[in-house]
Amino acid sequence: MFFPKYNSALHNIHLVSLFYAQDIKTYGFSKILDSIVEDVKILERDRITVPLYDEPVRGTIVQVTGDNLGLHCLFGFVESFSARYCCRFCLIEKEDFQTEFTEDSPKIVMRTQALHAEHCQKMEANPRLPYVMGVKKSCILNSLQYFSTCENFSVDIMHDILEGVTQYEIKLILLHVIDQYTILKDVDRRIRSFNYGYMEQTNKPPTVTLLEDSNDLGLNAIHSWCLLRNLPLIFGDLVCPHDQHWYLLRLLLQIVSIVFFTSIIKIFLQHLIAQHHRLFKHLFPQKKLLSKHHFMVRYPTCILKTGPILHIWCMRYKAEHNFFKKKKVSKM
Repeated sequence: MFFPKYNSALHNIHLVSLFYAQDIKTYGFSKILDSIVEDVKILERDRITVPLYDEPVRGTIVQVTGDNLGLHCLFGFVESFSARYCCRFCLIEKEDFQTEFTEDSPKIVMRTQALHAEHCQKMEANPRLPYVMGVKKSCILNSLQYFSTCENFSVDIMHDILEGVTQYEIKLILLHVIDQYTILKDVDRRIRSFNYGYMEQTNKPPTVTLLEDSNDLGLNAIHSWCLLRNLPLIFGDLVCPHDQHWYLLRLLLQIVSIVFFTSIIKIFLQHLIAQHHRLFKHLFPQKKLLSKHHFMVRYPTCILKTGPILHIWCMRYKAEHNFFKKKKVSKM
């Protein structure tokens, strides 16, 4: 096991697309995955010699990381997050995302290996079914000795938080600021003219899109993170200290500071997330919590099972993708 700083180095990130691109085009992803799983089964069964160890060792897959869509596709869950059962962790219905904010809720039934196997069997018995409780097909990774898709606790705070919940809520809060304290032009001016400091100059957000009918601000993850951290300083002089919308922002900041940290107190985070979600529904009763809000409910347990989730987000994979995007553009 390497330290996180070595795992996050681009030369240590080995994407399937880099080594199997031609094979995937020729044989299809499922056949390549079958081949990879067979290799892992050999590692589980037979000992191999590794230079770092005196004795031969066995190996297996412990956790699979990726964004929500990628993991749902790989694990055989529904790929539409507007579906009735769109959470890969539990069997809660989509409409209950708006009222159930802790794992202790009786409506949140966690997926287990036995339940998942039952759902897969129903799908195999009747292939015409679109899905059963959010399951579309079985995943070959479950044939490994020590891996289960129901016990894969990796989450992606880049897409959930920075490109999802953060931009959705900042947009609503800024619209509230415009409605109560200032005008649109002043909001834009303050964001553009704020002194973000030497270390943040490259992360400075461009003009945000507030008037378009969307759930985001048109920012990437780094711009979103920078704006969130500096928002209290940019608009703090305008907003009333007892403004509940501003308190919602402070709760979000607390949650983000915790999930991006390297140690955690589970109960405290669980309480913050539930308090944050309840306040959001109180302040914006006509707005729906996103699926990504619901995925946050699972964060405390995921941290308990895997350690700091900052170490398993997709940000560094994006950096690897950007390298090949730039290389492609340079050839054109």
